Amino acid sequence: MEVLSAEVEGGSGHIVEKLPRRTRSGSRIWSKAVKGRAVFESMKPGARVCDVAQRYGVSAQQLTMWRKLARSGRLALVTDEATDFVPIEVSETASRKTEAAPVEISIGKVTIRLDRDATATRIAEIATVLERGA
Repeated sequence: MEVLSAEVEGGSGHIVEKLPRRTRSGSRIWSKAVKGRAVFESMKPGARVCDVAQRYGVSAQQLTMWRKLARSGRLALVTDEATDFVPIEVSETASRKTEAAPVEISIGKVTIRLDRDATATRIAEIATVLERGA
């Protein structure tokens, strides 16, 4: 299957993103990076799902499904912005335990408790979203 590329109009002319591939039935196959970037944009304060979906050429329902995947930890958010570091404290009592304890993230007045099997990627995504106030 042929992969096409898109260029920025009026910009530097560098390739920005590959256009979505299509299946034999004509359905588009979006890369995880594009999905993650669209979801990240749609979660910014003041952003509307329908506006972001229109920019990416997908339906609002499709973007909503991607957002659901991101919330369940099956799709990572992608951003071109500089990443903010979020301080994470590990208490001595938790680090000495042999059994994994549930994860607790506290930022300001918000505290989130996650199951023991939460991945490091998911924990970092949640901490970043909380830090940005989304």
